[in-house]
Amino acid sequence: MCRLRRFPEMHIYSRSTAMKNASRRATPLPAPIAGTLPNEVTLALGKNLKKLRLAAGKTQAALAYDAEVERSRISKLEGGHINPSVMTLATLCYSLGTTLPVLFEGIVATNAPTSEGGFLRRKNQAVLNKPARLAERRPHST
Repeated sequence: MCRLRRFPEMHIYSRSTAMKNASRRATPLPAPIAGTLPNEVTLALGKNLKKLRLAAGKTQAALAYDAEVERSRISKLEGGHINPSVMTLATLCYSLGTTLPVLFEGIVATNAPTSEGGFLRRKNQAVLNKPARLAERRPHST
């Protein structure tokens, strides 16, 4: 015998519960942060990483295996879609037989602090309510 015939009220209840849960999930997500990735810094870093990986003759999978990270993470790094930690970059450099200064070679892009007009780096970033330039408010006396 079919379970729905034996317990029709359970079927109705679970269907209405599912519909309520679906309406809760339909809440729109917050707007993305203005400084979303990729940005100029992460793109330049990814370009350098890919150049060094190819020069070492390694595939993304081989580099990921050597550095003990996921292969998809290497792809995201090279595309500038994630902001890696310094320790991750140091491990990748070790696996490529290079150093951090070589990895960052030629990268001149910088990111201003939020109070200077820069973008938030993450959603939970603490933002100081400070004046734009302290030096501009109080000139130095000589």
